[in-house]
Amino acid sequence: MRYILGSTALVTAALTASAAMAQTATDLKLPDQQVIPVLRQHDKPEPFPIMPLVDMSVAPGEMPYRQDKMKPSAGVLGTLMNSASPVKIGLGYSGAGDTKEAFAQAAMRTAKATVMASTAAETASTYKDGNGDKVRYGYDRTTEQVGLVFRPLSGTTLKAGLVHDLIDDHVLPLAATGVTQNGVANMVDGYGADPIRTERTIATTSVEKTAPMDGLDAVKLELRYVGLKRRANNFKLRPYTSTTVNEANPNRDVLSASLSGDTHLADNLLGRLTVSGSRIWHDASRAGGGGVTIDTISGYQYPGVEMWEGAVNADLAWRPAEGATVNLGLRYDYAGAKATEMDNPMRIGNYSGSPSALYEYYYGTGIDKARDDHMFSAKVDGEQKLLANRLSLTGSVGRIMRAADTQERYFTLPSPTTASATRQVGNPDLAPEQHYRAELGAALNGEDWVDYGRKRPGGEDWLGSSSWNISAKGYVDHVKDFISRDRAHGQSGTIRSDNAFIWRNVDADLAGAEIELSVNLTRNWSTKLGGYWRWGQNATDGRALYGIDPLEANWLVEYQDTLADLGTWNAGFKVRAVAAQNRLDDDPSYGSGFDAENAGGFGLLDLFAGFQVMDTFGMRVGIDNVFDKAYSEHNPYTSTDEANPSTVYAPGRTAYVRGLVTF
Repeated sequence: MRYILGSTALVTAALTASAAMAQTATDLKLPDQQVIPVLRQHDKPEPFPIMPLVDMSVAPGEMPYRQDKMKPSAGVLGTLMNSASPVKIGLGYSGAGDTKEAFAQAAMRTAKATVMASTAAETASTYKDGNGDKVRYGYDRTTEQVGLVFRPLSGTTLKAGLVHDLIDDHVLPLAATGVTQNGVANMVDGYGADPIRTERTIATTSVEKTAPMDGLDAVKLELRYVGLKRRANNFKLRPYTSTTVNEANPNRDVLSASLSGDTHLADNLLGRLTVSGSRIWHDASRAGGGGVTIDTISGYQYPGVEMWEGAVNADLAWRPAEGATVNLGLRYDYAGAKATEMDNPMRIGNYSGSPSALYEYYYGTGIDKARDDHMFSAKVDGEQKLLANRLSLTGSVGRIMRAADTQERYFTLPSPTTASATRQVGNPDLAPEQHYRAELGAALNGEDWVDYGRKRPGGEDWLGSSSWNISAKGYVDHVKDFISRDRAHGQSGTIRSDNAFIWRNVDADLAGAEIELSVNLTRNWSTKLGGYWRWGQNATDGRALYGIDPLEANWLVEYQDTLADLGTWNAGFKVRAVAAQNRLDDDPSYGSGFDAENAGGFGLLDLFAGFQVMDTFGMRVGIDNVFDKAYSEHNPYTSTDEANPSTVYAPGRTAYVRGLVTF
């Protein structure tokens, strides 16, 4: 959804190409990212994001149950964070969950090298919602990262980075036990787990050489490792139920490499060829559960999964006429996977079997359990700039393919035969998704526009200000073989009808649009308005698609000024309005039930202010949810698969403070 480029430019470029084909495009460059994006599973749960390490524009800590589309600026703290000071140290506190945050960053720069090291620590616990009720939540987190940029020779750049992230005792809200939705029992006593420990390691290294030989402008080699180790159980942090204790220990390792080369094909045509590959090892078993001991294997979330991915990607950047740019992407992808432990036995309650047996039970004996996929994608982006580059018209059309990931293919958690509604069974024979997507966008700047919060000197103020920007973008996406989470109802894609959790291919349609208006009313006052709309439909079954955000609008007002001769200060407020999501897939008796029930729309007011002195010390204070509104996000950020999605209320009125010092 972030890849909103636009196709009106393609028409404009074609009409004007003959007038300027000989233009020397000295400013033409290849896009920083590949034209064809790498897609991911829809509404996929995953641990907290690693980056950014800290976000100075919001309250300290992670709050997955608040998901704003628009954030205020970091204000004066942003100025300090972006300064060239070699050392930065910060502290933060939020009343939401008694959250505490601390971080430090140090950098050293020479003529040939830059080294930067950062560390951060956070802790959070139970918070109160707008009704004054306690919400079970909390975590302890530490993150360290080191980065190096080294230029030993002219035109040669070496980069290396290492990130280590550790989340301990991540407490999740408890889903109700014994819940029945339209006759479907979603939750049994002891079901679910808290991530006791989540450890991630990311290591990257790359070397880039400009003009290494005739015909090549640049060559880049990159190596990458991503590791995940996790432990989750339902007894360390949850109420102890001796008959249903269970624990899982997922491990995931990914090694990847890519090699790319850039070249000038003509004065107005650039090209890049990239070859890449990845090897994935994903392993996880669950021990314990109803009717078995903690020493008994009762499920294989990832039964020794091994996956190979490879791609050949070609990108072209073409300047057919003044102000016009066309980018073309072509990509071939290969994905192959197998589960080396899918024949291993597992037992829970009165059920015994293997992952392989469950795949056949739900999808038929003729399914391919070690599928190879060959995928071809193409996408073209266009941009036309007009009015002295103040107006940008953008668009794109493309066919983008995505293969099923390890979870969608092989995730396997059985249940007793009398509790099939809590069973989860991946599908090894899922076809790749085919996205047929079109996007349009436009952006127009006023003559005095520089950036949000920055206005050119002179010119009129207030309603006469010419320091403004308005942008609009939208997309439509028809997906053939969309990979959907679902329940087994005997529909296409499964041969069972027992309400187990499954994955299947369906056709789906998605669409979205957003519009933003930013105005610097004066050199001190700035305001921003934004509206965001999403829509999704399971076209095969004729029902709403789960995990679709409701309509949302935001209004931001900020003021900034000098603080005598000592420094600067800023203050502002944000109003957020979110509509109720009435298009739900919340009924497991005929749908997936992956949407929680409608919690209604809501409106919020946030206040914030900050100051900094001598470009050395700064503070930011704020009050979120000023009117102590009791509300729940329709689509919160989830860190684990929740088989029984339920309403989780966000924090009520919350005060927070941040401090930052630089040396």
